[in-house]
Amino acid sequence: MSRTCPHCGSTQIRTARLHAHDGVRHILFDTPLRCRDCRHHFWTFNPVKPTLLLLAVAALVGITAWFALELSDITPSHRADVSLPHDRAAAGDANAQLKLGLRYAEGNGVIQNDKEATKWFALAANQGQTDAQYHYGLALLHGRGVVQDYRAAFRWIEKAARRGYPKAQYDLGELYRYGTGTAVDKPRAYLWFNLAAAQGVEAAAKARDSLVWQLDPEQLTAMQEEAQRMSLTPTAPAIPSTAAPSTPAAKP
Repeated sequence: MSRTCPHCGSTQIRTARLHAHDGVRHILFDTPLRCRDCRHHFWTFNPVKPTLLLLAVAALVGITAWFALELSDITPSHRADVSLPHDRAAAGDANAQLKLGLRYAEGNGVIQNDKEATKWFALAANQGQTDAQYHYGLALLHGRGVVQDYRAAFRWIEKAARRGYPKAQYDLGELYRYGTGTAVDKPRAYLWFNLAAAQGVEAAAKARDSLVWQLDPEQLTAMQEEAQRMSLTPTAPAIPSTAAPSTPAAKP
C-alpha cells in the first residue's frame, strides 16, 4: 500500500526516527514517516505494533500467574513446616523441641538464635531425648546461648553417650582425656573412644590408638572388656563417673 504525504501529496516517503518526545500513543501504535520532497513529518497507524504489545502483555500475565501458582504450592507448606514444631514443642513434644532447637541453632526457616536453640534443647533433654541431651551438653560446653558450664556439659554429654550416641561417646572421651568438667582419666577416655570408633567415628579411632602407649596392659585389657560388654548390652550399664556433682543449672 503506497503512502502519500498529507501535506504535498508526494509519494516519496521514508521512515523517520522515533524520539522520546513523540508520545506514548505514537510510540506504541504508529510508524513515524517523513516526506522526501517537503520534509513534512507525520504518522501512520502500524497494526503490527498493537499485536506485538498484546502478545507481550499476555506473556507477562502468564509468567506472573505461573509464579503465583508456584508460590501457592510451596509457601503454605513451608510455613506450616516452620510453625508446626513451635506448636508441638510448646505442647511438650520432645522431638519437636529438638527439631526447633536445631532450626534456631542453624537459622533454618527462622532467625538464628543460640539462646532460643539452647532453651528448646534443654526442655527436650530433660524429657530424655538423647540427641537433645547431646546438643544441650555442647551448648553448655561452648557457652552458646547459655553460661558456659563444663561440669554440667559433662553430665549431659555423658547421658547421651551412655545411650549409645556415637558423637557423644567421642566427645565424652575428649572430656576424660583433657579433664574438662571432670578429672583426667585416660583409661575411661580410651573406653569411650573405643565405643565411638566401633560405630564408625573415624576421629575416635585415631584418638583411641593415640592413647594405647599411655596405658598399662592391664588398663587396656580392662577397658576393652568393658567396651565389649557395653556393646553387647541393649542398655549400657551405669559407668562410675568421675564428674563432680552438677551445678543447679543442669537438672537431670
